[in-house]
Amino acid sequence: MNRPTLAFQTFGCRLNQAEAEAWQHALIAEGFPIVAPEQAQVFCVHSCAVTETAVKEVVKFLRTLRKRNATQRIILSGCASTLIHDVTVDLCIPHENKSEWLPRVRAFLATLQSETPQTVAPWEKHRTRASLILQDGCDQFCAYCIVPYVRGKPISEPATALLRKAEDLFAQGFREIVLTGCHLALYKDPESGMGFVEVLRRLCEVKGEGRFRIGSIEPCILDDKALIRLIAESDGRICPFLHFPMQSADDGVLNLMKRRYRQADLQRLMETVGSVLPDCGLSADWIVGHPGETPEAAQVTRDFVERYPFTGAHVFPYSKREGTEALHLPNHVPHEEILARAKALRSVAKTQQLRQLRRAIGKPLAVIPEQLQGNIRYGWSAERFRCQLPAHYPRGE
Repeated sequence: MNRPTLAFQTFGCRLNQAEAEAWQHALIAEGFPIVAPEQAQVFCVHSCAVTETAVKEVVKFLRTLRKRNATQRIILSGCASTLIHDVTVDLCIPHENKSEWLPRVRAFLATLQSETPQTVAPWEKHRTRASLILQDGCDQFCAYCIVPYVRGKPISEPATALLRKAEDLFAQGFREIVLTGCHLALYKDPESGMGFVEVLRRLCEVKGEGRFRIGSIEPCILDDKALIRLIAESDGRICPFLHFPMQSADDGVLNLMKRRYRQADLQRLMETVGSVLPDCGLSADWIVGHPGETPEAAQVTRDFVERYPFTGAHVFPYSKREGTEALHLPNHVPHEEILARAKALRSVAKTQQLRQLRRAIGKPLAVIPEQLQGNIRYGWSAERFRCQLPAHYPRGE
């Protein structure tokens, strides 16, 4: 019996991407063909619920699938799977049951028979970057965030398993391993109790040619000085790049958000990065228009971004979420004003990014060549700068 053909669509964060990648690898190893979306008999959709807009994007995508191909089977998983009720799917796996994803999908696929010849696509044959999931879950319950309700309490992978997986990924030829999690700063080895900085130190000792990149990590939770020193002393083994979900730089807004730091803490963090790791790529998440954010508070955040050498920014307009504390706060900002503030902050962030990119001109960068488009090879530097190289540079070197 031919196995049914599959396609995947993943929404949301790096953690979501890593989960779906692991499932794809497992199914490919079992002989399931991964094909172009329009050719797939079964479409696996891994959803995101971080914002109301993210859920709407998933709903729109599912409706498009149904309209395009009424016979195509749909498997829905991820954070938004239990929040979507107006689109019919063939198999729904709630996030709290994600450990059952593979066995449940195998059982579902076993009921299907394909008349399509088994031609396995060369899926990710030449990928240079892999993800390593350190932990899942969060118990911080920020006022605006639905994630703790859908992903549950923090659960960390044993350090021994992480070290083994990292060595195996390097042996497979991956040259960059992205360390990801729902809240990396909450990592705690269930066997030894070691935290994120110590397990990162252990990962640096793993055999293999390649580097580690830290995914999004909460500011002012860990011993930030120890983390930054470790990056600086790793001789390129850890990418000099940090992405912090700062969300706001105004103390009043941070208090309303129920964040556990204030602007003075962020300033100390930035000063440590500047003194210990001056050429670090530095990116941040920002939420604009949170209930209670005044025009003056929005300006405080813009001033903060302009003051420090950020090389990137993800700007999120606040969106109302059922089940979050922020929904019931007073002084909601009008939608048009939220969009205007987002545009203003993106403009400041773009100016800063260009300023930092110009500073990098003439400096040597460690780049892993990846995609080839025409006569240009593209790749990412350790600082997370997208770079162009001559086509003759081989992928993954």
